[in-house]
Parts: sequence; structure tokens; C-alpha cells
Amino acid sequence: MFGSSPSAFVVAIAATLIACLGLVHDGAQMLRTKTRTTVLAHESARAGAQHLDPDLLRTGTRALDPAAARTAATAHARAGGGDAEVSVGADTVTVTVTSTHHPALLTLLGDVHISSRATATAHTP
Repeated sequence: MFGSSPSAFVVAIAATLIACLGLVHDGAQMLRTKTRTTVLAHESARAGAQHLDPDLLRTGTRALDPAAARTAATAHARAGGGDAEVSVGADTVTVTVTSTHHPALLTLLGDVHISSRATATAHTP
């Protein structure tokens, strides 16, 4: 009778520790996704801000080529695994990147998707 009680206790503690480790892992992955999303937004904005209008540049005016800037920023965000909303101004490119994380342990509660969103603005060089 006394032999089974410590075993049940050990099983309960082990299950609790495994659940806690899983939650720590999911939390770390969520922070990693947020960091990656922020970096991707900054990189995408810089990639777009590098596309100057060649015709205006020949006249000595620095201005963005809106279509090329939007295309470059969107392509960079997609290559990094995010979805991008790009806004091109006269000399700025603003990119909002959204990434989705699918946690490992929290999926036991159902279909869980955690979105991360970051916005960055870059100016023409």
C-alpha cells in the first residue's frame, strides 16, 4: 500500500516538470519569433529604401522608385517567412511584418497560432 503512493507522487511531479519545461520552451520560441519579426521588419525596410529612381538620380535628385521599393521590401519579408504591408513615401519606406508561431505544448489546448507584428521605417541613403 505504501509502495504505490511515492510512485504516483513521482509521476505527478514528473508530469508537472515536463509541462513546465514545455511552457518555457514555447515562451522562448515566442520571444525568438518576436525578435525575428522585428529584425525582418528593419531589414525589409532597408531593402526597400535602397531602390532609388534612376531617372531622378541622373538629375541629382534622390527619390525612391515606389514600385521597386515596395517589391524589394515585400520580397525580403516573404523570404524571411513573414507577411509584409509596405508603405512608400517620398524618402521613406515603412514596413509592417507579421509572423506566426505555432507553439508545441499549447497546441494540446487546440489550434493555437500566436502572431507577432513589428513595424520599421527606413530613409533613403
